Amino acid sequence: MEENDCKLKERYELIEHLKLIEQQIQRMADNSFKVKNWALTVIGGALLYWLKEETPKYNLVWLLALIMLATIIFWWLDAYYLTLEKCYRKLYVDVQKTPNYVYSLTIKKYLDKISIEYVMITSKTYTHVYIPLIILEVILFLAKYVKIQIK
Repeated sequence: MEENDCKLKERYELIEHLKLIEQQIQRMADNSFKVKNWALTVIGGALLYWLKEETPKYNLVWLLALIMLATIIFWWLDAYYLTLEKCYRKLYVDVQKTPNYVYSLTIKKYLDKISIEYVMITSKTYTHVYIPLIILEVILFLAKYVKIQIK
């Protein structure tokens, strides 16, 4: 009977540990979603301010640089949360596979294998959002500052 109770206790501890990892995965996904919301809000507001007619011409280049910098920072932050999420997913799989796993939420060994820059460049969810946004910013800059005609 004690052996059965011990197995049940181990199983319960494993399930609770997996729940903690799931919570971390959900938190990273929520953070990534919030970063995208903030990015669209801040960059959209900055672009609207930048495009209004009263903006002095000497500020246009600085505003574009600030908007581009904000875009890159949001892109990196979003990729950072995705990297953490991927690490927690790998931890989740390892905990499921390994018997008598040490109960920990440490993901350092997974972080050493995944580069944030690699995630920034290869993740389609980011390259399909942030690269077109940067291209749009450059086109708007050329249309406003250089006065090219967009037909």
